[in-house]
Amino acid sequence: MPVGQLIRDLRALKQWTQARLAEELAVSAGDPTGAPGRDAVKRWENGKVVPGKHWIGHLARVLGVPPGQLAMEATLDRVNRRVFLGLSTLAVTHGALAAEMAASIADRDPGPLARVQTTHGTDIVTASLADKAATANLRRWMLGGDMPILRVNATGILAKLPGQGQADQVARVLAHDEEVRRLYMTAVTSRVCAVDWMTAGRIASRPTDYAHRADFLATRFAREALNPRDSGARWCSSVMLRELSPMIGRSPA
Repeated sequence: MPVGQLIRDLRALKQWTQARLAEELAVSAGDPTGAPGRDAVKRWENGKVVPGKHWIGHLARVLGVPPGQLAMEATLDRVNRRVFLGLSTLAVTHGALAAEMAASIADRDPGPLARVQTTHGTDIVTASLADKAATANLRRWMLGGDMPILRVNATGILAKLPGQGQADQVARVLAHDEEVRRLYMTAVTSRVCAVDWMTAGRIASRPTDYAHRADFLATRFAREALNPRDSGARWCSSVMLRELSPMIGRSPA
């Protein structure tokens, strides 16, 4: 998600105007005269200007999100504003790890995929490197891997194959493998809602506890439900939207 859109959504969640956000940034920086005004905030949110490192830190502080999240989005915006999260951009960040993963998959070695849950970006690049034989290995691990981490990683890569040819099977696994569903739902929620892993797990498992944020969450998941690159994220987002739908429009004014 472009950093400007993320800033706008987080500001709206706090029910702040652009002018109020500018005031909060001035307080955070301790320099009212040198702080950005409403027009600067507007340019950030419209994507015309990407905030610099200094203001990214203050934005994260006043908006209450991890600074790494905003910094990552800002870096990606600078690299390629027109094709956000394009494969070439992801390859710069995730290429080495993805190449290692792809090699292990081709060698029928599930070890690397059984160690730690891989990231969205790594999965996309790894999927772009997978051939027919690698796809068959991944499918076998998705359906019969002896560890949840292995199954969810295989599912995540298959969900992002170009052409989305495994989308139906991915959906069936998410519907019937509770451990894979929990891990995938948590990962999607963390990425889409810009929250830490523990918070994402709570949102994914008990969305009714977040009725006060239902409108914000629904907006984020509605966008992700149209993600053309990740059939698993589309499935998870649709499930979350179904859970959140009774609460939409009831957030406190």
